[in-house]
Amino acid sequence: SLAEAEVIHSVWEYPLLHMDPALLDGKRIVCHICNDLMRTYEDPCMVAAGETLGLWIAISRIAEQEIKRLGFRAAYIPYSVDTSIFTEPFPAASIAALRRSYNIPEGVFLISNFMRDSSGGNLQRPKEQKGVELFLEIVTRLKTQGYPVHLLLAGPRRHWLRSQLRLRHIPYTYIGREIAEDDNKINILTPTQINILYHISDLHLVTSRWEGGPRSVLEASATKTPILCTPVGMAPDILQADCLLADFDAGVEKIKEMIVHGRNEAQLAAHYQWVMENHTPVANIARFRNLYENIEEVRRFEKGAMHWRREQKAGMPILEPLTRKAVNFFSAMLKKRKKEGVTIGLWHEYHKPPYGGGNQFMLALKGAFERQGAGVVVNKFSPAVDVHICNSAWFDAKHFQAQSENRPIKMIHRIDGPVTLYRGQGSDEDQKIFDLNKRFASATVFQSAYSFFKSADLGFQAISPTVIHNAVDGNVFQAGGRRRFEGRGKLRLISTAWSDNPRKGGPFYKWLDDNLDFSRFDYTFVGRVQQQFQNIQHIEPQDSKALAQLLRDHDIYITASQHEPCSNALLEALACGLPALYRNDGGNRELVGFAGLGFAGEVDFLAELDRLAAGYHSFQAMISIKSIDEI
Repeated sequence: SLAEAEVIHSVWEYPLLHMDPALLDGKRIVCHICNDLMRTYEDPCMVAAGETLGLWIAISRIAEQEIKRLGFRAAYIPYSVDTSIFTEPFPAASIAALRRSYNIPEGVFLISNFMRDSSGGNLQRPKEQKGVELFLEIVTRLKTQGYPVHLLLAGPRRHWLRSQLRLRHIPYTYIGREIAEDDNKINILTPTQINILYHISDLHLVTSRWEGGPRSVLEASATKTPILCTPVGMAPDILQADCLLADFDAGVEKIKEMIVHGRNEAQLAAHYQWVMENHTPVANIARFRNLYENIEEVRRFEKGAMHWRREQKAGMPILEPLTRKAVNFFSAMLKKRKKEGVTIGLWHEYHKPPYGGGNQFMLALKGAFERQGAGVVVNKFSPAVDVHICNSAWFDAKHFQAQSENRPIKMIHRIDGPVTLYRGQGSDEDQKIFDLNKRFASATVFQSAYSFFKSADLGFQAISPTVIHNAVDGNVFQAGGRRRFEGRGKLRLISTAWSDNPRKGGPFYKWLDDNLDFSRFDYTFVGRVQQQFQNIQHIEPQDSKALAQLLRDHDIYITASQHEPCSNALLEALACGLPALYRNDGGNRELVGFAGLGFAGEVDFLAELDRLAAGYHSFQAMISIKSIDEI
């Protein structure tokens, strides 16, 4: 029983972090992190993770590195595959007969995929995690170029992809019953059935934006099925580099090569051998044995460490809230909101636009709270306030501190940076931010995984952290009415920046001004910059409405910012329907995902710009950002 257990070993953090701390008290807590670590940190329950989990078990090498980077104890125990079910290839004659039994046309290149691609809450909406838009754009390009692709789909909640394939006249075979309603209890196949489908496939294509696994990498490798997979989760641990795809056009070229030249048997043998040696239940025995032989090194959970405690610092009494109390408070606050509404105190130095990205976000956040029925109090204390949200160090901290003396407060601390990196100076600011955090925070919001990791690298440990990206005001920054890209005439490029800090990209934009072929491009820069341009049109900072219209009048957004934690300017452009060409630095790739390309600098910028232009509509179709109301 739980009461008698010395160790609690969970395969999922969510139920564990919702348990009564009294049931965990004095026990060693071991938990597998089975999804991408930073995506897991977007779940509010993870504010309790650092104090609860004594040992985190990673299923990929990158997850192991990331857990340790955040300062936690980690062990590596990957997923395993049941090789009694997922078996070596069938004879060719059997494969041909099976294809006929499923009415697969002869002479086609059969691309399989078995993921849930539709959202359970809305079957006509693609599930963000699975990146089904990338899958669709790849197979569409192959079909339009005349390659004989046929798709093999299985599993429940395939509604969105099936409807899109019909619209684009791309042939597919679905193994299951096609119904309009949720088929989650109808169309789940057995592992034995899935094994057969791998064997009749010419290629298994996985396009997830993030994963812990995916398990299909193991299953395809065990069945010696060719596979292409985005570089997520354990895929880089198992698959050879040629089988990893990062971008739309690269995936198309890899598949065309396979269609023309056939299977790479040496590659399949390497995947198979690796899985047999490292990803079977037998292979994991030694890893579990090692874990338990060293279990005494895992700290015991202490219920008291998660309670509020009063400390004396600098002669001033403060309340230092720790995680479980914060979780309980926020849960209670949401219940209160449903009954009588909640009041939120926002702390930020508000400015009328045009101004910086943090100001844009805080304005959008205020509007979204008010639309959702919350009361909002700005930069002052009130008995009505349930929780304060303080923006980094960009608020009147002295006033906040003075007003908070001798009273219990609940504060969510929103952190960007580190300032040291994106400004090139500012270590004192970073120290100030984390002093405020330690003193007042009930929970911390990092704007990006980049900020979270870089802060940890500099030795800063935040109170009860979680990750919530920025978002923009969708009433202003939206794609409706934008100019359509026709692929004729000059390509319209645009960059924006409020700050003229050189790390916002000014020197690089000047290089573009000197080196771009302006017979092919029109380029507009909106905002502040130290450089003088000869060919790029420079427009002074604009208010939000005017800026949004300028964005909609252009085709591609370019950002050369360095160490940008979570660029509001980039989000504004994506929201207005612009695919992005971004410096592969900071949190840029986190935000853009499949909807653009990264560049390192002068050496590769022009080539990446040509790639983005050549696949423009596909990159644009893969824009996926959250609304401010979701945030």
